[in-house]
This record gives sequence, C-alpha cells and structure tokens, in this order.
Amino acid sequence: MFGDICKGVRAAACAPAGGWTQLLIEKPFGRDSRTFEELNAITSSSFDEDELFRIDHYLGKEVVLNLVAMRFGNQLFENLWNRENIAHVQIVFKEDLGTEGRGGYFDSSGIIRDIMQNHLLQVFLWAAMEPPASLSLASVQEEKVKLLKAIKPVTMQDCFLGQFGRNTWTVSGTEHVEPGYLDDKGVPANSKCPTYAAVVLKVDNDRWRDVPFLFRAGKGLDERMAEVRVTFKPQAFNQLVLGAANELVMRIQPDEAIYLKIMNKMPGWKVDDVTSTVLDMSYSTAFPGGYVADGYERMFLNAFKGDGSLFVGSGELTEAWRIFTPLLDEIDNSKPQPVIYPFGVRVPDGMDNFASHYGITMTESWMEYLALHARSLASLKNEFDSLDKNGDGRLDSTEVKQLAKKFYDGREPTDKDVAKIISRLDRNGDGRLTFEEVKQGVEALSRCCSSKYNDGPRTKYY
Repeated sequence: MFGDICKGVRAAACAPAGGWTQLLIEKPFGRDSRTFEELNAITSSSFDEDELFRIDHYLGKEVVLNLVAMRFGNQLFENLWNRENIAHVQIVFKEDLGTEGRGGYFDSSGIIRDIMQNHLLQVFLWAAMEPPASLSLASVQEEKVKLLKAIKPVTMQDCFLGQFGRNTWTVSGTEHVEPGYLDDKGVPANSKCPTYAAVVLKVDNDRWRDVPFLFRAGKGLDERMAEVRVTFKPQAFNQLVLGAANELVMRIQPDEAIYLKIMNKMPGWKVDDVTSTVLDMSYSTAFPGGYVADGYERMFLNAFKGDGSLFVGSGELTEAWRIFTPLLDEIDNSKPQPVIYPFGVRVPDGMDNFASHYGITMTESWMEYLALHARSLASLKNEFDSLDKNGDGRLDSTEVKQLAKKFYDGREPTDKDVAKIISRLDRNGDGRLTFEEVKQGVEALSRCCSSKYNDGPRTKYY
C-alpha cells in the first residue's frame, strides 16, 4: 500500500506551489532487502530524500536521545567506549504481553522483523557509531552507514529462537491462565514463528572488534522493559579488590533511568570488604515535573520542523536489510523449531547457555531465585527470617522490597514491582506473606520455571 499511496500523494495531495510536503512513513520498510528496494524505488521516484521521514519511534525516546549527550557531552564515557574497556553490550526488549489477538499479523513478520531489525538496531547505531562531524542529518547518516557496513550478515550460528507457550499460576489465591502463542486464533496451527529471538552482531572496526553486541527481544516474558546494558572489562588492577564488573545501564522503558554499577567498600574494618552499589539517575527524581515526551510526539514535531536527523535514511535501511535478510530467509525457508518457553519466564530455557558462549552472564529473576531455594526448606526459611525484620512471622511490602532490590541491580524497586512479587505468593490476598504462603508459592514457581514443564518440543539453541 505504501508505494501506491506515495504515488497518490505526489499526484494529488502535495502542498501548493511554494509550500512544504513532508511524507511520514511508518515501519515496516519492506520485509527484506528485495521488498525494501522495490518500495524505495517508488518513494524515491516520487519524493526527494529530504522530504521522506521514515519513522522509528524508538529514536524519539528520551533515553535513546540521551545517548548523544552522555557520550559526547561528558569527558568520562567516550574515552572508555572501545574494545579495550568494554566486554560486551546487551540491547534488550521485553514484553509481558502476548500477541493480544494480533497473531495473524505477527505470524507473517516474527519478532526479528517486528522489533530487532528496526528498534533495537537504531538504538545500537546511536550507541556504537563514531562521533559525527555534527548532528546534522548528513553527518549522522554518514556515520550510521559506515558502522553498518562494518557488520557481517547474521547467521543461524549467532541466533537463538523461542516461542511462548501456555502457563498457569496463582495470583492472590486465584488461578491465572495465560494462553500460548498457538492459542491465538489468528496463528496457524503448528506455527514455528519466533516470539523471542537473540542475535549477536559483530562489528569489524578498530573500536568494536571482538566486542559482542547481544540483541534480545521477546513477548510473553516476565516484565515490560527495554534497556542498553554496557558491561566493562575487568582490568589487572582489579585483582587488588575483587568484585563484580562495572556496568552502565540505560533504561529506556519503563521508569526511564541511567545508572552505573560500581564497587564500593562496606562500612567496617576490612579494606577489601566490598559490594556492588548503584549511582542512579532516575528521570523522575533528577527532573521532577519534567515532561518525558512519547517517541511519536517528538518524531511528529521534528518532521513538522523539517529536521530529519532522527529519522531512518535509505542508505542505512539498505545496509540493515543486508545484515538481517540472509537470516530471515533461512528462518522462512527452513522453519527451525523454536524453544517453547512458559509464558512469564525471564528467558527461554537455553538462552543463558547461548549467552555464555559470548562471555555474557545474565542475572536470574526473583522467581528463579526463589525457585532455586525451594530445593532446600532450611535455605528458604533462612531467607524468610532474614527479611522478617520485626519477627512477626509475616512479610509486608517494606520487607519484600529488600528482596526485590537484589533483582533490580540494587536500585530501589517501585511499589508496582513489589506488589507483583507479593501477588504471585499471597494466597489469601491480605497483602502480606506468611512462610507457608511463601513455601507454597515457591513450590509453584519451581514448577513454572522448570524446563520440563514446557509444553512443546525443545532444542538446546540455534
């Protein structure tokens, strides 16, 4: 439809002589290299490139825009932004929703076309490109294309695929049932369309050579979240004070934030008694009352102003499709079996193993942490007692918040985060947890998180 509409706008709906016409085009920009070339030929024959505004609304999100200020407005980060100091980078998109009746559309695209080739790739470009000569459209496009040209096409060897299945759990004593992808009426029976994918991009240039960029995106997971996570390389002098690697995390959504995980000495007599702490810049606290615009608002405003620097150029789309089309063709043709994962898990079974091949260790979720403790009743009771500060035999939201901090990089979890944990364990709905409730809830979590309860065939990884 885009091509025909574009021709119609040029023929009969442009501004009068002397006026401006800006044509905004929403993704998807084709399905692969071939269809993009066809679409691009039509749009380019009807409009000049500076009249075309190809929207990827992630480029209008506040934290993505802040990549420019953070990298180029500070003396600290850009000097460390290279292979000597960075071990790996993760760019993550998670949804705690299924296809919500849109399975018919989704099955024709899959998670790679829907999220990864566009949204996550655009975030990657701002995070990894060389400093442009200016922030003009031409300079930004030049550096984006140069970076993309340094990336080899992705193959199945560097790809992991999953598909969410049905799952049930108890919320405040009531059983909750979440359908699987194949339960969507619009999805063909036995579809192998991936709802979860992870790929590793490798950049062959002096700045990033041998640094894996892990993209992962999925539906039907444990939370709604998008972030960029930069993990720094341990250095020789770290042997003096052992601790976790430093990480810079840019939370795109929800609760926009930028924070740095560093090692800090614990109060006390021991010099080498250290722990990981967080230097946190949450938008809600740093800019109280500040308006964080929706991505589309900013994109529309910039289009009205004629500023194309945040939009997607034809040159970068040509290269983006070059990188992903061979993988998409292989998936479409061979239809590999994705790993079936229960709705609501952190990652599919096998994903941790896949990531470890690139030196990446992902932290467990609170559900997995408690499920592991279910193997030892004494261990679970010790965990409960350590949280029960007032010794009344019940955990309230304040006490559960201390548990939640372990799974939010040590940052203060929101009330919603805490309520989510309580609701999954609370049997009588009173908002507090007894040990018996925790015990029963953890036993259920153990079944939920166990790979043997997946409702379909599994493979290790692709």
